[in-house]
Amino acid sequence: MPLTTSRMQDGRLVPFGLVVNGEAGRYISALRMIVGPRWLETYPARDDGEVLQLVRQGVPDAVVLDDEATEVDPLKLLRRIRRLNEMTLVVLLTGRTDRLWLEEALRLAAFSVVVKPLRLEELLVQIHRMMIRMDMLLRRR
Repeated sequence: MPLTTSRMQDGRLVPFGLVVNGEAGRYISALRMIVGPRWLETYPARDDGEVLQLVRQGVPDAVVLDDEATEVDPLKLLRRIRRLNEMTLVVLLTGRTDRLWLEEALRLAAFSVVVKPLRLEELLVQIHRMMIRMDMLLRRR
């Protein structure tokens, strides 16, 4: 059975919505070509406020947060995202590897933590995993 990864919005199917900031933004064109607009819609965010606004509007299914592109600690931003929508999948891009920080990311239900530098292949793997998770969640409804 193929992945649906689309959801109904206003009576029509919409592709998987992905907000990206920082380093992941370099790959938007490649993602659009590889995954295609039928399955993935990308939304670049210039700052934390834009990320939160998109989440508040219900635009993304997932967010890729780069710790170098956030104005506050990415864990604080993740907490704010959780208050707005606890179902949004969040991948954290970071150079941090200290255990306490990683444990806190997991407590806040980060979907994944990817250590920089980010490669296109790793981003594609994360997107695929998130699409599978979203597909499973949609099928349970």
